[in-house]
Amino acid sequence: MDKEAFGAFIAERRREQGLLQRDLANRLHVTDKAVSKWERGLSYPDVTLLEPLASALGMRVEELLACRRHTAPAEESERGEEPVKNLLDISGDSVRRERRRSWQRLAALAGMVLLTGLTIWYCATYVTEVRESTVFLKETVDGTNYLYVELWDQGHLLKLRCGPNVDIDAVIPGSSIYQLDCRWNRRSHQGTVSACAPTGSESLGRITDAVFDEGEGPLFNLPMVYRSSGEYYRNPYGVGYLCDYTCWVLLDEENWETETILTVEDCLSAIPWDLDSDKENELVVRTRWPEKPYTVYDWADGEIRESWPDTVPQELQEQLICIWEQ
Repeated sequence: MDKEAFGAFIAERRREQGLLQRDLANRLHVTDKAVSKWERGLSYPDVTLLEPLASALGMRVEELLACRRHTAPAEESERGEEPVKNLLDISGDSVRRERRRSWQRLAALAGMVLLTGLTIWYCATYVTEVRESTVFLKETVDGTNYLYVELWDQGHLLKLRCGPNVDIDAVIPGSSIYQLDCRWNRRSHQGTVSACAPTGSESLGRITDAVFDEGEGPLFNLPMVYRSSGEYYRNPYGVGYLCDYTCWVLLDEENWETETILTVEDCLSAIPWDLDSDKENELVVRTRWPEKPYTVYDWADGEIRESWPDTVPQELQEQLICIWEQ
């Protein structure tokens, strides 16, 4: 059946009945937009609406389906097959429309399931929080500033890219605790920080004042440097203990006047080693962080400088193994 002809017939009969589209829509409990679509030939009415639609237009269903008024019984008999064919067309259109609605509902349900799954995955993977922690290290790589923050409860360093409101020059790595607005990935331990402010508090203290002699010998550009470790406390991130490692020189042996040239806090172990083969020992420190396992202290341009290699020679790794790990 021609949709446009069917729609034009409905519009003609509606006007003959003195009805507006809104009036017809109210009688059928549909919207006036639905009536407009019928009359413009964009869609058929639902099969269940054929009888009330015919009644509202003052005709029988057979006449509505035939798109004409029957003036005589003979004419109705002659055209008996046409209403049936038109009814099948409308029924088929209704079935197709309902099928589309079913697919739309199924797609909407699948979208909701996918969105729920993504939300659960995001919450399980990403953390958005305001946390208080110490800053282990700050660095600038290719013009981008980063803070390495201590995750006390996980034994990892959290690498955070600084936002424009973070004044990296005002951040002092060490024992001071900062409040950080950050978002980070639980798996990669990387994220961003949008704000960083000092809290005025300090990190955890020591549990013993014992000091141990770690040896003596050439270090940096000095012929004799004494080394000691002390202020041990149990490693909250793993087995064993952490300590402070101190390097000092003897200025006056008679009066035992000394000067500390370097103190490394919260490390596992340290050892002098000529890592860059310049015939001068650097101090290689094994840190407690798997992301930055080593720190190298070297003398350059009249000062001690830090670097953080990802790995060191196997022989040196073995020398840095602690007693409780052997």
